[in-house]
Amino acid sequence: MSDEQILFACLQDHCYFKLTGELRYTNAIGMDDLIEQLFEQEQPACAQVVVDLNEASFIDSTHIGLLASLARHCQQHQLPRPVLFSTNTEINQLLQGLCLDSVFDFVEHPTNQSIDMTPLQSGQASDQDKGEMILRAHEALLDLSDKNRQEFKPVVDLLRKQLRDD
Repeated sequence: MSDEQILFACLQDHCYFKLTGELRYTNAIGMDDLIEQLFEQEQPACAQVVVDLNEASFIDSTHIGLLASLARHCQQHQLPRPVLFSTNTEINQLLQGLCLDSVFDFVEHPTNQSIDMTPLQSGQASDQDKGEMILRAHEALLDLSDKNRQEFKPVVDLLRKQLRDD
């Protein structure tokens, strides 16, 4: 068992995500699936979203894109801005550099919560499904700022081309 985990709980219409360890695209499919399930209804399961990154040691652009997608879903459903807890200065600088502070309320404190959370299983996904998830995550990053658009457009264009050619 690796030390990367994505934990989730929904209590009284508050959805809690706890992401720990090294967050790479290889373990992102479960979170992507959960985000889609939570927001596929017209009335989403979440009235407030909280993300805890205090135990994350690394986060790649795919996971950052999933966070952007999560925030976008909250906006689309007129929910409050999601709250993001993180005491990791490097991760905070990275997230702020990619404009996630424009769609999340950052709290640079430990959470000290004792919520019973369930680990998400990453599930089996085809290479095509993984590619589409990575593409959606990076498209969400493009929408946050012109700087992100310039930085990630070549990646998005390449992913689109590869997915069409497969």
